[in-house]
Amino acid sequence: MSGAKSGELGVNFSFRWIPEKPDNGRIYLSLAFRVLPDLQLGGDYRPLSGNAGVLGTWRAISETDVRPALILGTSNDDFKEINSQSAFATFSKAYGDPDSLVASPYGGAVYIFELEEWRPVGGLHLRYRDVSSLLQYSGADTHLTLSYTRTIHTLSLVLFGLELPGLAYSLSL
Repeated sequence: MSGAKSGELGVNFSFRWIPEKPDNGRIYLSLAFRVLPDLQLGGDYRPLSGNAGVLGTWRAISETDVRPALILGTSNDDFKEINSQSAFATFSKAYGDPDSLVASPYGGAVYIFELEEWRPVGGLHLRYRDVSSLLQYSGADTHLTLSYTRTIHTLSLVLFGLELPGLAYSLSL
């Protein structure tokens, strides 16, 4: 059995543990459903603080050979010591051979409701077969993630803010 691919209907469960973060960010759980090929909706829960939030992503414009994709979304995130719902818009484009190395830069902006301000976001996702890395700037911190995917499972090492180590796991059906 293989996991749902981009554009297919499915469900994604994820878990993140960063032991040195405050209670609100130490343990994070999310559940999202791809309800349409380009729309994913769900929620997250932070059991140590009892906080819950909504998440959603919509691929408003699909990527082509020459045009980047436009992704719009919302999630509940940590921005330094602030926990806030946010809304984002990013452009992303994949370069390379799917059977070899693929580089996918992205960039855009995030609106942080609690702070009432827009901030830039961006990053670079590199994938070589089952191994990938993501270097991202979230609007407040820079993070590094190294991942290994096997069928429907992904295990990741996380370096939150480039200083707080953690683990993440996701299951995609």
